Amino acid sequence: MKENTDSLQTGKKHVVKLAGTRGRFRVLKKNDIEILIPSYEVPDGLKTGDDLEVFVFLDGKDGLRGTTMPAKARVGEFASLEVKSVTDFGIFLDWGIKKDLFVPKALLRKDLQAGEMAIVCLIPDFDGVGVIGSCQIDEFLEKDVKGLKEKQKAELLVFGISDLGYRVIVANRYKGLLYRNEVFEDLQIGDVRKGYIKKIREDGLIDASLQPVGYRDAAKDLRPKLLEALEAAGGFLPLHDKSSPDSIKKKLQMSKKNFKKTVGLLYKEKKILIEERGIRLVK
Repeated sequence: MKENTDSLQTGKKHVVKLAGTRGRFRVLKKNDIEILIPSYEVPDGLKTGDDLEVFVFLDGKDGLRGTTMPAKARVGEFASLEVKSVTDFGIFLDWGIKKDLFVPKALLRKDLQAGEMAIVCLIPDFDGVGVIGSCQIDEFLEKDVKGLKEKQKAELLVFGISDLGYRVIVANRYKGLLYRNEVFEDLQIGDVRKGYIKKIREDGLIDASLQPVGYRDAAKDLRPKLLEALEAAGGFLPLHDKSSPDSIKKKLQMSKKNFKKTVGLLYKEKKILIEERGIRLVK
């Protein structure tokens, strides 16, 4: 089995051909390697010889299996997955497919309970045949950041919280940090946000941001958010340049500096009025 699966990596999507039927399964083939998929997962109308894209995994002693169900992550990717069950030898995570993802106890960072979220990297198992998860993700994060540029957009996955802020995986590959004093919402481990690369440090770590780099850019980006908040509040918000930073953060999840910049832009565009007690939406 290992010789065959080495040429068809599990934990990834593959385009295969329908090759026949075996009981309640349809037989799929790629490079003469057989994969079974439940017949009910094969779209109606497909016939022998047709192509089908499936996610391939190893189902224990039953061998290679395919599924058209969307897996939540592939080999080499990081993901936040819910713990389904806990055993003495490891945990099982909801991977989005029939087979749960196993994380051996030796690859855990801390004890987890059912229902909690685990941040994992999907890796080949110890035999190089199947797929397991590892919560010791630091060793899988890339240190070569030469291809990155400051100010570019990137997806951020929160995987830790420290005194400085939120530790994040940047673009599913690199280690970064969101500074606490620059985040204006409550983030939890496992949260995913669209963000930006603020600074690439000499040690290879990345300072990330949830706002575009540069206050003017940030203000432009926050205009829709402020307009939506005004509409939701009936057209008026009791916030102004003398409002406390905490009250602005609580209502809008933005800094006072960005609030003032955004108000200035919207006022110039004649979309809001600035009154003594707050700001009003122009109808």
